[in-house]
Amino acid sequence: MGIKLSSLEVGTRITLNVSNEDNHICMDATIKQVLRDDLALLTIHFKEDQILNFDNCNVQVEYCPGDDIPFIWKVGQIIYHQSEYVLKVYTEGTKKNRRECFRVGVGRMARMKSQSGSSQEVMVKDVSLSGFAITDRKDELKFQQGEKVSISFEDLGHELNLVGRLVRIEQRDQMTIYGFETCNLCKDLPSYISCKQRQKGN
Repeated sequence: MGIKLSSLEVGTRITLNVSNEDNHICMDATIKQVLRDDLALLTIHFKEDQILNFDNCNVQVEYCPGDDIPFIWKVGQIIYHQSEYVLKVYTEGTKKNRRECFRVGVGRMARMKSQSGSSQEVMVKDVSLSGFAITDRKDELKFQQGEKVSISFEDLGHELNLVGRLVRIEQRDQMTIYGFETCNLCKDLPSYISCKQRQKGN
C-alpha cells in the first residue's frame, strides 16, 4: 500500500537520489511545507548559497519511517521557483522489499581490490543482500560511477567476498560514502546478515 507525499510532516527528513546520464548523487532534504498530495517545498542540505539545477535529472525520493523499511517515490521532479525548491511526485510512495533493502552495520576493515589491480584497506559501513557501502574520511578513494571493486573481510565466523559496482556517491559528516550494487553470489552473506540482525537484537 502506498502513501502520499502529504503523509509526511513538516520537518521530516528524506533522501533525494538524483541522477542523469553521467552522475548519481544522494542529498539529504527536509520537508518544509506540504502544498498538495503530490507537491511539497523542500530544504535541501547541500552546499550553502549554491542554487541547484535539477533540469534533465531523474529524481527518486526515499523516506525511512520508524520501522526502517523505506518508502520510495520512483519518479519526481524538483523546480527552483521564487527562492524555493518545489518537489513534485507522480506516484504514491511504495515500500521497498524488506529482504533486498535491510542493511546491517558492519564497521570492519576489509581488503579491497580495484579494477586497476591496486589493493588497500577500507572501512565497510554496511551490507545488504543487494549491496554494500564503504567510507572514505580522507578523500583518498577517487571512484567513478560504474567502477567495480572486490572486498574481502571476516566477521562472526563468516568469510565475505563481495564484488560490487559503484551506484551511489554521498557526502555526509565530513566523509564520502560509496554505495555498491553487489555483482556476485556470496554463500555466506544471507547467514551473516541474519547473525548481525540477531546480534543487534541482543
